[in-house]
Amino acid sequence: MGVLTAALLGLLQGLTEFLPVSSSGHLVLAQSLMRDFEQPGLLFDTMLHLATLFAVLLYFREKVRVLVLSLLGIFSQEYKVMYFENKRFLWGIIIASIPTAVVGLGLESTVEGMFATPSYVGYFLILTSVLLVLSDKVRTVGEIDGPRSFLIGIVQGFAVIPGISRSGSTVAAGLFLGIKREEMAEFSFLMSVPAIFGAAILQIRHLKDVPFEHLPAYGVGMLAAFISGFIAIGFMVFFIKRASLTIFAIYCLVVGITAIVWM
Repeated sequence: MGVLTAALLGLLQGLTEFLPVSSSGHLVLAQSLMRDFEQPGLLFDTMLHLATLFAVLLYFREKVRVLVLSLLGIFSQEYKVMYFENKRFLWGIIIASIPTAVVGLGLESTVEGMFATPSYVGYFLILTSVLLVLSDKVRTVGEIDGPRSFLIGIVQGFAVIPGISRSGSTVAAGLFLGIKREEMAEFSFLMSVPAIFGAAILQIRHLKDVPFEHLPAYGVGMLAAFISGFIAIGFMVFFIKRASLTIFAIYCLVVGITAIVWM
């Protein structure tokens, strides 16, 4: 894999990770068109996801700082007030991460096979399109709580399937459950941190199989994903809070049908 290929895939990953269009699905489609592309396991894809995780941490750095200090409040009186002010959001992320891990691990071997079949991506992109259209019509006033977080975590687990957008499906699930848009905008991104970090730990075992001369390409791909991902976060936060998601639903539908018919 060349540096240019890695940069293009990193750019694609960063732009689509936080838009509700499935970054993994786009990577599958793009990689199927690149004859020279190969990777051990899903290591390269996971490293690109890891780069976008760093983008989340940078963009929401103040919220992340508050949540980390709030976590200390479980054990320390110094941060007790901060803990009680943020415990609903903090425990929401922790609770959501449990079913995400269980479902994601259960689907791991099945999903790796799907990465070699672009037509599957098309069907799941159409599913994402339907979810976005339906959720966009829901009126929401509720807040994050334990049961809702658990259900959203299950949905995030299934989003390891290429074509199911992680951000799109979790936001849609939150809206269906009545959680207000402003809260889901932050929650959807921050709940991805444990999930992406866990996936990176699972795939890091393949790093030894990467030829040394390919490492610069991995670095360039991650840098491109980080920069484009950081830009995409701000764009998506705006859309979740203030605008319709229908435009993304139409895009997923068109790309999904194209993948089924032509790939």
